[in-house]
Amino acid sequence: MGFLNAVYELGKQSEGGELASFLKLPLPFEKTGKPKKGGNEIRIHLIVENVNEKPLNVIGVASVDLVDFMSGEKDVEKWKTKYLYRHPVGSNAWWEFTPIFKISKKPPKDENKKRADFIGNNNGWQSDKKTHFFKIKNKMLMDYERSGYFSQGSVDRIMENLESKLDRILDLFSESESHLIIFGVEKDDDFLYPGEIPAFIDYFKEKMNSQIKKGKDEKKSVSIKARRCAMCGKETTTFVNLNKVFNFATFDKKSFLPGLDENSKLKVFPICTDCFKDFSRGRERLDREFLDGRTIPGIKIWCIPEIIGPHSLGSLEVVVEQYKEYVSKESTGIENMFNSFAEFENKNLLFHFIFWEQKNAKELVHAMVEDVPPTQLRMIEGCWRESLNAIETKEETIQKTERLSTALKFVYRTITDLGKKNEAETKHLRDLVVKIISSLLNGEKVNVDSVKSIFVERIPKLLHEKGEINPFFEIRNMFLIIDFISRFNSEVGK
Repeated sequence: MGFLNAVYELGKQSEGGELASFLKLPLPFEKTGKPKKGGNEIRIHLIVENVNEKPLNVIGVASVDLVDFMSGEKDVEKWKTKYLYRHPVGSNAWWEFTPIFKISKKPPKDENKKRADFIGNNNGWQSDKKTHFFKIKNKMLMDYERSGYFSQGSVDRIMENLESKLDRILDLFSESESHLIIFGVEKDDDFLYPGEIPAFIDYFKEKMNSQIKKGKDEKKSVSIKARRCAMCGKETTTFVNLNKVFNFATFDKKSFLPGLDENSKLKVFPICTDCFKDFSRGRERLDREFLDGRTIPGIKIWCIPEIIGPHSLGSLEVVVEQYKEYVSKESTGIENMFNSFAEFENKNLLFHFIFWEQKNAKELVHAMVEDVPPTQLRMIEGCWRESLNAIETKEETIQKTERLSTALKFVYRTITDLGKKNEAETKHLRDLVVKIISSLLNGEKVNVDSVKSIFVERIPKLLHEKGEINPFFEIRNMFLIIDFISRFNSEVGK
């Protein structure tokens, strides 16, 4: 419960209105207060008869333009409200919370392939489910018309205008950027974002309400008895399961939790609507402020603080502000999150670490380490510094690489480099690194003999294989890791 309590408290200290609890930024945002490099908005200016009416009668598309993600004032809460964005419920859904289409994949350099991504071969996008235009029309816009938020024929008029402006859209794509295609309304030569359009706001609310389980079982058509919220203990008949916040459970497979009955999933961890809002706010901040995606490529690490004891909420606010100040320094930043946590001296402060991987809509947990004090992080860093001093000869190199974040990245790079030419082996070694790092954080001894065996098996190959890798440096790195783990095990045994 340590991790859940920490996310819950983080959400409770966050400010925002009713909708703000459920909103996210559509692209990542640096902890330094800057959008991550590589994000553009292609804005589709819709022409409507009356922006305040429902349904919106869309006449066509006035223009298409390009701006930077979060251009202008970098106020996160303001932009979350303007984008009105929330991640889709799943890849199989035929609707989205807001008319924002994300293209994370960089566009191909070949112009014909770039065009085919939008309209398919021979302009066959109407039946080609892989094209952007098919997805925009059928998996996003059409539900606005079905639900009565667009007038009949509006979507067809939008798509006809987009086809005629395709060359303009393609010209706006950069080969090195991620892109958002945002549908808004042209008003007085200005662009209204989805969160500034009443019909889009009402649509978002309707979809959010449909995600909250009402006091009726849709399959059995009987009333659901009041249950106690698993978090606050309040009795309610309106609740959701925690998978609406953390999609760890696999409810669509009979062999996984929560059991054989689809309806039993609400028995796993039901939470009331108030706690759902707090958890949603906490999750959004978790992804924005406490997510490390660089230490182990392919694995995301949530690192979240929790204060134990009285007045924890006020103390947590102080810790979060100190953390923000640390990572906003020019010399630190997102990649030094572990270093910032090791700096804290608060005796009532604990950290929780979740290692997870995004698998389509599912979030696959590799490891969970809870209740890690800052002293544990400093102990790991101290062992690493001692190993560097024992093996590294250059003082300048020691000073540059003595911090905790460098140690963890060094362990990953050295071990996974041994399987570079084999994807399956690299993944196996990556999983081993997750186990090693989670053991370090948890204060558990690492099986150094198994690490030695992996190194010994690969030394002959390093010595006889011709390539760019210098075997001397690789073998020295292996000795450094073995020395580091051995020192750590000795500290744990004390």
